[in-house]
Amino acid sequence: MSRRKKKRLDPFEVEITRLGKGGAGEGTAPDGKPVRVRPGPPGARLRVVPMARKKGTWIGRRLARIRPAADGVEPSCAAFGVCGGCTLQELSLSAQRRHKAVAALADIEEAFGGPLPDGVVVHEIRGTEAAFGTRNKVELSFGSRRFLREADHRAGAPIEGRWLGFHAPGRFDRVADTERCWLIGEGANALLTTLRRTVLVEDDQPLWDARAHTGVWRHALLREGKRTGELLVALFTTSQADPASIERVADALLATPLPEGQRLVGVQHVLNDGVADVARGDLARTWGQDTLAEDLLGVRFDLSRESFFQTSTEGAEVLYRTVGEAVGEARETLLDLYCGTGSIGLVLADRARRILGVEEVEAAVADARKNAERAGVEAKYVASKLEDALDVLEGLDDVVAVVDPPRVGLHPKVAKRLAAFSCDTLVYVACKPGSLGRDAAILCEGGWTLTDLWPVDLFPQTGHCEVVGRFVRR
Repeated sequence: MSRRKKKRLDPFEVEITRLGKGGAGEGTAPDGKPVRVRPGPPGARLRVVPMARKKGTWIGRRLARIRPAADGVEPSCAAFGVCGGCTLQELSLSAQRRHKAVAALADIEEAFGGPLPDGVVVHEIRGTEAAFGTRNKVELSFGSRRFLREADHRAGAPIEGRWLGFHAPGRFDRVADTERCWLIGEGANALLTTLRRTVLVEDDQPLWDARAHTGVWRHALLREGKRTGELLVALFTTSQADPASIERVADALLATPLPEGQRLVGVQHVLNDGVADVARGDLARTWGQDTLAEDLLGVRFDLSRESFFQTSTEGAEVLYRTVGEAVGEARETLLDLYCGTGSIGLVLADRARRILGVEEVEAAVADARKNAERAGVEAKYVASKLEDALDVLEGLDDVVAVVDPPRVGLHPKVAKRLAAFSCDTLVYVACKPGSLGRDAAILCEGGWTLTDLWPVDLFPQTGHCEVVGRFVRR
């Protein structure tokens, strides 16, 4: 028996009514099925072509904007709609946050299994004052093929060439060529301009071909200390790179004029002969420093190209102040679970006599120990998967727990143990609201009460929304 084919729809117009998962806009197709499209600002009317149907939802490709949202604005970035980032640029910042808060709460309740218990206070969404220029780290890709809008493609714009930018959505083999990124600051954009001139125009070494796995130039990483003005660049190539050519690019970067208060402290050359399209590899040479300094609410952090750190310094300050509000009064011990480089615990060090952190990545734990020693904070860090180190929860008195798990949320063993954990306050920092909702159901079954939710807009122009949840013992 042959499989029944899904009925295809012709292109149609759709009213975008809400912000859905992953920052996509959602509406209703002519056949009554949901349709999801990116970019799709709520309140706008779009013309889309349905490309596929997954779990009863059409995935649409945007053809044109018929009518903007009532609170819409024109995108600032020339690469809008091509690179796949900043999908909410057609909305004002206040409108973005309003829709993101609604979407985050809907995801939480869906995963929780229904409406949240009575008495939960959902606070107004918080975020940075700036709509652009907030990111302190970007990874760009060199490529021999670029991704084009349909209009540019029909006009005969070239695809083959020398390009530098971000990967187009769903395309590992094509780059959305980017002359300026509005998410980063002026200093980082000045370095991007130098890279485009020295590599794309003046250099003759081939760029990476993601399909053939050939070429030399692969990635560029730009990292910035927003509070210190220090910048760091890493250049990723294959081992076939000409050292003299790399040195010319490094010298040009170091000579780039930067805004007052900013300086490039180091350039690194990293070798990567693997086929995976990731900005990793072995250090070949460093010009200047291999780390930059950043300040976060009075705590200094030294960041290498590989250090994990919140990619929005200003957003992290808003987030950590919110976590501090949820933590409340000082305790004997602050448990910093999934602690990374220790930033949350160290920023909140005045809320406890000592910090006890657990983190799986050993390099991050090494950074956390250095950061704590520099800050003069009494702290102990355990390098382990949390589900394998649950004995650290034994024998603790007067403790507050902060958990900042990955997007998938708590490991089942961890959720079960925390549900029975005998402290009176637990603060959950969720980068995926649905994970908080699912874990909240487990914690509430174990005797916790969810009292407060704070949505935090860590990344303006995107659909991402962090949520801080506060649980207390009944």
